[in-house]
Amino acid sequence: MLTPMMVQYLVGLCCWKHDPDAVDIILGDMVYDSASESERDVDVTITIKDKNGTIEAFKAAEVKAESKPLDVAKVEQLCKKFEDLPEVTHKSIFSCSGYTNAAMKKAKKNAVDLYTMMPCDKPVGKVGEMLTFHGSALLFWENYQINLIVPNALTPFIVQPNTELFTHSGKKHKSIPNISVFNNNVLMKSTEILCTLEPALTVFKTFAYEPTILINDDYLVGPMWPHTHTLDVASYEVYLKLNGELCRIDSVTVTGNLQFKKRKVNPEFYVLRNAFSQEVFAGITIADYGVGDGRMCAITYSETDSELGIHPSILLAEKHRKKIHELKIK
Repeated sequence: MLTPMMVQYLVGLCCWKHDPDAVDIILGDMVYDSASESERDVDVTITIKDKNGTIEAFKAAEVKAESKPLDVAKVEQLCKKFEDLPEVTHKSIFSCSGYTNAAMKKAKKNAVDLYTMMPCDKPVGKVGEMLTFHGSALLFWENYQINLIVPNALTPFIVQPNTELFTHSGKKHKSIPNISVFNNNVLMKSTEILCTLEPALTVFKTFAYEPTILINDDYLVGPMWPHTHTLDVASYEVYLKLNGELCRIDSVTVTGNLQFKKRKVNPEFYVLRNAFSQEVFAGITIADYGVGDGRMCAITYSETDSELGIHPSILLAEKHRKKIHELKIK
């Protein structure tokens, strides 16, 4: 599922493919609005200069990732916005959902180009047949047990996933409220450390990944191997309340099996076409790596040449997940 910010970034990549000689392609650029006498946010701007350094084109594009075709009111609003940006020489709108007929007429009258992102089952050059997509290999604990080491505990104790955790002052811990969250943090920290050490490094480089025996499983997996890992977690500053006393969890020991997994990725193929002429603006192949952090692979291509632009690892910064501001495509 493409988020609006992913669509904006991918339109920026396609603009780079369409205008490879552009000196600047900026997402979330600020452009002077003569009507309000202020700077206005524009989704994508493309600056093209001649050999003498003089700007010969300053293109502006608005990107809409909506579920329904853009109607005449929305297109009219964008046309008015472009009208008040005197620096802009070329104006365009990119929509994931197309346009109504009235909206297309309105854009044409105002000399605004319209482009639509359309599914493409047979991408140019059979990109999907040439390349295989898999997510990054991630290390997982399987069939594990976590033993808490609490030096101040005077008697044996049992914890449950919902057992609450506290700070040193006795207040409920905000970021690690219970044992379930604590265990997840421990497992993540453990695998981040172990994946850079032996024997994980050798396993990662040596063994192939195979389908699991589970039907419709989304992962390819490597071999399992037994392991035990003790971690110092005193810096977490999390406390159990045992018999009315606060007792800090100083360390943990994880025992179980380790295994590398790769998520199978089914890329989504799209092509950007001019809504009036149906000519290809640029094509994009999108693969979501499926690791939950928004990481993508993108391939840009065109029907007018045989070159591919391959971007194997795209990950928007946290500040760009909800709104992109002044991000340059390089």
